[in-house]
Amino acid sequence: MSARYYWISFIVVLVLTVAISWLRQTRTKKEFFTIMAAVAAGLVVIGLLIAGLAKLLEALGIAQSGF
Repeated sequence: MSARYYWISFIVVLVLTVAISWLRQTRTKKEFFTIMAAVAAGLVVIGLLIAGLAKLLEALGIAQSGF
């Protein structure tokens, strides 16, 4: 996997974290990093759900493998 994808993922997490922190008006570093961890965990969960859905559709014969 190219380093470009890691940078894009980092930028997405950072932008979402800054936006949520600004909306919630967080002040401390602990709150900021808590939000960053929640955003990163949320993106991992979304990715796993998409991969799981792809596997389910493959198992049911609706989609082909190779995702």
